[in-house]
Formats: sequence, C-alpha cells, structure tokens
Amino acid sequence: MATKPISIPINIIGPGSQPDTGDAMTIGVPETVGTFSMPRAPEVSDKKAAENCRKFFIDLYREMKHWNVDSGDPGPALALNMYDVPALELINQMLGKGEISISISIPNVSYDEIRIQESVFVGVWRVRYYRDGKPITDQVEVSALPACVAEAAYATSQDTMETVEFGPEAMNSPAIVAEITQALKKWVPGAPAFTVNLSHLPMSAKDNEIIDRIFKKGAVEMLATGFGHCRITSTSVRHVWRIQYFGNPPASVLVLNTLSVTGLPDEAIAAPEDLRDSIERIKDLISWVSRSWELSPVDIE
Repeated sequence: MATKPISIPINIIGPGSQPDTGDAMTIGVPETVGTFSMPRAPEVSDKKAAENCRKFFIDLYREMKHWNVDSGDPGPALALNMYDVPALELINQMLGKGEISISISIPNVSYDEIRIQESVFVGVWRVRYYRDGKPITDQVEVSALPACVAEAAYATSQDTMETVEFGPEAMNSPAIVAEITQALKKWVPGAPAFTVNLSHLPMSAKDNEIIDRIFKKGAVEMLATGFGHCRITSTSVRHVWRIQYFGNPPASVLVLNTLSVTGLPDEAIAAPEDLRDSIERIKDLISWVSRSWELSPVDIE
C-alpha cells in the first residue's frame, strides 16, 4: 500500500514569535451560566386567586417535606385541573420555566403525547398529557425525573439491535456496535454510564448511516439548556441514549456527539441536594408571596 510522506513543519517558538490572537476562542461554552432566582411575584387584585395559588405551594411544600429525597422513589404529584384560570395563571408564573424540557410521543389508549417542563425549582416538573393535541391531564410531579420518561423509553425500545451489513465503506461503526453490544450485556441498573464519543472518531457517511439505522430515534426527547445546549434522545435500542451538545445559538454547531448505555442520562436527573434546595426555596416562596400579596399569616411547619 502506497504511503504519503509526512511533512513536519518547523516553527519558531519563544516570546514574540507568535501573533497576538486576542481573546481565546471557545466552542459551545456559554458566556453566562444560569443561577436560581425567585420568580417575580406580580401584583394581584384577586385575593381568592392569590390564596389558592399559595395553598397549592403550601400543599406541595408539605408533601415534599415528608418525602424521602434519597429513597429513589417518585415524590408527590399534585393535580392542577381543579384550579380556576386566575389561580392557575399565578401558579404558572410562580413555577416558571427551568432548564429542562421533555417531549414524549407514544401511542396510548388515553393519550399520545406528554409534554414536561421543569420549573425553576429543580426536580419540580410540570407534566401534561395530550390526546390529538388537546390537554387531558395537568399536574406537578416531584422527582429526580418523572417516571413516565423511563417508562416511555422502555416501552418503545427493544433489547436487540437490527442486523446490518457493514460493507467496505464502514470505518468505525463495526467497532462502535461491538462496544455497545458488550456494554449492554454487562449493564445492570445503577451501573455507571458507558459512553462512546462519536465526535472523536473518524466517521464515514456509511458509518453515520449505520449508526442512525441501528439506533433509531426513540419516543423521548429532552433539551437541557443549563450549560450550553444538550439534546438527549432515547433510541430504539433499550438503555441506549444519544446525547449531543451544541454550541450557542444562533449557530448551534454540534460540539459533542455521543451514545450512552445507561438507565437514565445523568444530564437530566435532579440530584438529591438540588431537590432538598427546592424544598427550602418553595418554603421561602410561600413566605414571600404572603408578604407581597398581603395575605394572612400561615404556619406551614
């Protein structure tokens, strides 16, 4: 096999030998990182709506207070369907929008879509079920990640991979598939994630075609915007997730492209310490809106 000569350039080094490039150039690192800030309490004239809004957060706080954050079990869930429009609008404003949004498309007798939005309180999720584009159920769930995410990913995936012919144009896809296959055989619940970094491998068009064919997009798609933009999707192979990091808008260049063997991706799971912080922040919110809306004092302990 003929080889090409390798040309090694000789560069002058030392002070003053390199041009001044100014600021360092980085890809995919946001200029600012979001931190928690309490939602702004709007002025209200409807005292009944304000009382109902506060009652919702009191109920939520009390339920969370008695929940074992470290148990791994789902936390409390509170339905929102019974609240009238004025109270619900206030609840929406106080919950706000956090860093993670989730979309689930799954055929079901009762519903065909689930839309999930994390609130500004980490681990407190707004979960809405839809049928033909119409809302059916609206509730707030507290957990590291809503249980319906794992359930949908499991129900719409298979234990086996599709068999494909790699062909001579495939460079690294045979090795990638072999690694994922071995990782799946060894995987047990709670095991650390096994990740293959596709961005660090030379991938031919055939390689990408094979990977997309074997690991088809699944029912779950998550978008996390806390530090850069991270898109997480389930695949047709059970316990295999595609995790992609993108640079800052508007370019949104793909910076990191990975396949991960795991039960649920760590990038989307609320940590126990964050859940404990959310309990205290909701307690602070109750005191704050009580003063801001001039509501009668209430003992929430």
